[in-house]
Amino acid sequence: MFAFAYERLLTGFISYVNAGNTGGALERAVFESSARMRPSYDAAARGMAEFARGFSPTVVTRRQRSVVVTDGDGYELVSLRVHLLIANDERRVGAHVYFSEKLLSDPELAIMDAAVAKAVHQIDPSLEAVIIFARTGSVRFIDPLRSITRGRLTFLRAESLAYRAAWDAAA
Repeated sequence: MFAFAYERLLTGFISYVNAGNTGGALERAVFESSARMRPSYDAAARGMAEFARGFSPTVVTRRQRSVVVTDGDGYELVSLRVHLLIANDERRVGAHVYFSEKLLSDPELAIMDAAVAKAVHQIDPSLEAVIIFARTGSVRFIDPLRSITRGRLTFLRAESLAYRAAWDAAA
């Protein structure tokens, strides 16, 4: 499912954190979602509450724009949304929230790690990059030294080229 379908949930999560991880902001987001989206919103709301219990965020802000992730020569690898900027007493992170119930394969995780790490670094190099799996509340801290290797970026570039070729062929 595309993340734009979850904007109300992201707003609810921000309100939830601003209320001290209490209150009914996440429940309201679920209640106000469409009947079709409600089961998905419910699962994601429970997971995001679980994330909040473990990470203890003190400040959350929304990141409005997608980041066009580029490599060293300026080639546009992917456009990616870093959804939230989150801080607690010890860490500041840029978070891509993964809403799908589909588990990512190891190659997909490698691509996501590289893309999210590059995107967060382009926004603010002092932030840690993370992927939050909304349905489980688990968080994946991305090691930039491991995720942005030459091999990973070559892989990301190859996948970007293959995607563009498939898109062009289908046009």
